[in-house]
Amino acid sequence: MNKLSRSDIFNYAFYMFTDSLVVVMPLGYMSVFLTDNLMMSAALMGTLILVARLVDTVVGILSGGIIQRAREKGTMYSKWITATRWIVSVGVILMFTNTTGTPMAVRCVLSFIAYCMVNCSMNFVQTSQFNILAVMGGASMENRNKLAFRGTQFVAAASILSSLITVPLITGLQPVVGSAYSYMIVSVIYAIPYIFGCHFLAKACLKYERASTVSVGPSIPVREMVKSVVTNSQLLILLVVNSISYMGTFIIMTLAAYYFIYVLGNFMLMAVSMTISTVFGLFAAIVGPKVGVRLGKKRAMVIGLLVGVIGQLLIFFFARNSVVPYVIIGCCASLAGYFYLGFGANYVLDCGEYHFHKTGKDNRAVAMGMMTFPIKIGLIVGGAVGSFGLAVIGYTAGMAPSPDFVSNFMIVFSLIPAALSFIAMLVMLFGYHISDADAARYAKENAERAAAYVAAKAAADSAENTLPSN
Repeated sequence: MNKLSRSDIFNYAFYMFTDSLVVVMPLGYMSVFLTDNLMMSAALMGTLILVARLVDTVVGILSGGIIQRAREKGTMYSKWITATRWIVSVGVILMFTNTTGTPMAVRCVLSFIAYCMVNCSMNFVQTSQFNILAVMGGASMENRNKLAFRGTQFVAAASILSSLITVPLITGLQPVVGSAYSYMIVSVIYAIPYIFGCHFLAKACLKYERASTVSVGPSIPVREMVKSVVTNSQLLILLVVNSISYMGTFIIMTLAAYYFIYVLGNFMLMAVSMTISTVFGLFAAIVGPKVGVRLGKKRAMVIGLLVGVIGQLLIFFFARNSVVPYVIIGCCASLAGYFYLGFGANYVLDCGEYHFHKTGKDNRAVAMGMMTFPIKIGLIVGGAVGSFGLAVIGYTAGMAPSPDFVSNFMIVFSLIPAALSFIAMLVMLFGYHISDADAARYAKENAERAAAYVAAKAAADSAENTLPSN
């Protein structure tokens, strides 16, 4: 097995850095671009994104099984990353292309296509990346955590960079090229590094893939892949927890730009807030995972979600008139969030190891494919609540917000995410039972089982080749 080198850790983390940059515009600015630049109504925007996310979810569910099948036939995980990076990059740029000179139907179709290009491709990229974590880290929990934690730190660095430059770039370019084109230029700036990030990750992981026993085993029928998900109780609990949590997250992300424009009345405050929060987030990304290791994965997530609940309640009461409480509360919640966010894909990987250990059937790639499922559910439900919530409370582009509008907005923006985080915390507390010690034992014994299978298969092949021919 190849030793995990510093350069390989860097390449893994650099990919996560560029991945975080390429999704900045789709996640944070697509909604406001569609309503305030392509002049879609909030209801139309919400419907378009909802349909696109449903398609994305179906692809996400299928991606793990497709990758598992391809891996059994010799297709490396790195191939998916290099093959789809171009589709993702072009899709991000198309998503923010100025189509105001075309009929509304054309704008909707192009936006739908762009969304599907980005997110459907990301299903294969991210599932492959999660499996690469297992391949590069091997059975060592220390190596897996090392990759995940360094990746988290690079994600925090990307957040700082994007917070510093995104809004200033958009607003600075608007007088020169116009509002719509300013979004497109920024999307190009973020799409280019992603192409290189994918290249470096694929190059770094290739030698580990060639030597790895991950996904080495007898071919597994599709029905068994499906069964491996529905019978993996701990994976199902984790999917429920993450789905509910992401619903709240994407409500906030959908409405964040509107909060600064219409509640605080100053879009530039978004850059100030995000810069301070993400600079602190880098500190949190370094300190938080260390606290998380001491707490253990389960307790880390429970405490992190609980602090998030308290933070959203405080934002509802104290962040309507000033950005200062919003930033302070957000920083505290960020530190607690990194207690568990630093573990990244290791939660799902633990569930995959658990099921492999329990059944003897290696469907870890399928389990890793399900990691994107909660994100899709969060995008669908959270995005819909945010988008249609705007329509329900009477939002129109360029409006002068009334006190009632602000009050109703803060209910959607803060109280609903708080309630969702509280439910997620309870499910995690009472439903998840894999300890860190159990996960380490499962990984070790599964690696031994996979190695034994490889040795037995090699011996059988050797014996077959030495049989005398008739």
